[in-house]
Amino acid sequence: MYKVKGIMYMIHSVALIIADFLFSKDAITEEEKEVCAYGMELIISGIISVALVLIIGLITCNIWYAVIYNMMMILIRTYTGGYHADTHAGCNVCYCATFIISMALLKAQTYIKSNVAIWLVALAGYLIIVLNAPLEHHNKKLTIKQKHDYMIISSMLGIASLLISFGLNIMGVVISDGEYHILCSISSYINIMLLIIGLLLLL
Repeated sequence: MYKVKGIMYMIHSVALIIADFLFSKDAITEEEKEVCAYGMELIISGIISVALVLIIGLITCNIWYAVIYNMMMILIRTYTGGYHADTHAGCNVCYCATFIISMALLKAQTYIKSNVAIWLVALAGYLIIVLNAPLEHHNKKLTIKQKHDYMIISSMLGIASLLISFGLNIMGVVISDGEYHILCSISSYINIMLLIIGLLLLL
């Protein structure tokens, strides 16, 4: 508990230092310091989350999946929204835990012989995104125009993910000559990530 509070205090302190520095350079006003500090806290916490997942990926020899996870979580969830923990430490823990869960699902998928199932997973995730995105956060209210734009962008990103996944799957099948290839595994992981992003919307 004390370590968690220490990390949160450290992030807050660094954010304040950055805000004070920007204020000293006349980059922001006195009134903007608090907002700037909060924004810096989010950025620092996000960097920590990304770094932790990459470290876990390196340790478990799943670095490519860690990269894909970070890309999809950052890019798509920027426009879909979804579950967020109440604290920065909680957010870091949830972010890492979700990555571990995604890898467990990928491992479980290898025991399922049907290729149809993994595409049904992707379709389910995409439909959840289309029907529910964007989801507002209480600290980030969206205008009507932003909601419309985010809905379109999240839908297009979902389609792009499906097309990339399909392309990688085809390439993997062709290259491997019938054997299971890493590209097919990455394709399956993208499909799993679409479902996870969708489920985070429902949470």
